[in-house]
Order: sequence, then C-alpha cells, then structure tokens
Amino acid sequence: MKIGLMSDIHGNSPALEAVLPVLFAETDQVFFLGDLCGYYPFVEECIALWDHERVVGVRGNHDQILLDCLQHHTPPPTTYQTRYGSALARTLQQISPSSVALLQGLPISRTLTINGKVLALYHGTPWDPLEGRLYPNDDHLDRLVDLPADIILLGHTHYPFTRRYQDKLIVNPGSVGQPRDRSGASVAILDLATEVVEHRRVLFSPQRLIDDARQHDPGVPYLVEVLTRR
Repeated sequence: MKIGLMSDIHGNSPALEAVLPVLFAETDQVFFLGDLCGYYPFVEECIALWDHERVVGVRGNHDQILLDCLQHHTPPPTTYQTRYGSALARTLQQISPSSVALLQGLPISRTLTINGKVLALYHGTPWDPLEGRLYPNDDHLDRLVDLPADIILLGHTHYPFTRRYQDKLIVNPGSVGQPRDRSGASVAILDLATEVVEHRRVLFSPQRLIDDARQHDPGVPYLVEVLTRR
C-alpha cells in the first residue's frame, strides 16, 4: 500500500491542483498534515478539489486560528495579520458552511493502524500538536521513543525530511503551498510495506498568488519572495 503525504497548503489552490493528480494516481490514500488556511486566500478553491473519500487529515495552527475567529466572531489578531497578511481575514468573509465543517472535522492529531503498522499524524509534534516544530537536523528525537507508533508523520516546518530513529520512521513531506527550501510544491509518497519514502516536487504557476499578494499585502513582501525562490 502506498500513502501520499501532503501538508501546509495555505490557500494555494494552484499548487494543490498540481499535486493532487500525482498523489491520486500513484497512491491508495492521501494523508494531510494540516494548514489548509493562512498566507494565501484561495481556501474555497482548495476545498473544491478535496476528495473526502481519499484524503484523511489533521488540523494545523492556521486552521485553528480561523476556527477560533469564527467561534468568537472576531478577525485575526493584528499581530497575525502583520506577520502573515490579510488572507485569513479575507477567508473568514467568504468561507462556506461546508468548508467550515471540513475544518472542524479535522482532529488535532490522529492515530491509524494500517497493515499492522501504527501511524501517528500531527501538524506540529506529539508534544505540541499545533505549534511544535521538528526540523531535519534536530537532535532531540529521543522525545519520540516512547510514542506508541511505528511511523510518525509531521508538517508545520515547510521543510521535507525522512529520518529513522531507533524503531521509528519520521517523515515530513514539506509544504504544498509555500515550500521554503526550494521551488516546487513538496509532497511525499510512503510505501507502507517497505517503509521507503519518495519525496517529490511538483511545479506550479505562482502568478495568481503573487498578483494577489502584491494587491492586498504589499507590506508583507515575504508572501511573494518565498514563491520566487529557486
């Protein structure tokens, strides 16, 4: 069985539209590791591409912020908008009830047993599921030893990696919507039988996002710069 891994879409529908055909063609199931929202505003377009039968996921920190805003009828904090731009505020104004239901249905973490192997899914880390970060060269993997899982799947950092630590396989597929190491939407394919992970890059056109960011968030140049790295 092959499992597609994707994370950190961040409202980037052109990137999601590019990666989903690859994952659906080559895998039996797709795991999403959080953050449909944030940075870019095309969340409704992303959810229109969703396959509810084949995609299983968890919630990310930006998803949680959006849900908190909806619950309390408040806009994102000023500090959030200064750092990340206006996309989440604009998403709040246009998100549909069915899209809200999809986000609400994503748990903070998820544990699945498939073919006798236990897989644990987090956006962040097991000790901080929404905000924790585990980078490729981190040396505190001992915190994972006692986790009752064979395979640990993480997102949030936007940096892809595969590492083995004792009896654990740890995988971060990187970011679909805002890869930070180099260009191309980043995903991974996990062969569950062999535990071999293939990291993939799928090219997409960022122009729609660049145009939107320049129009709505000229004071947050990072939104454009991160999409034009090579």
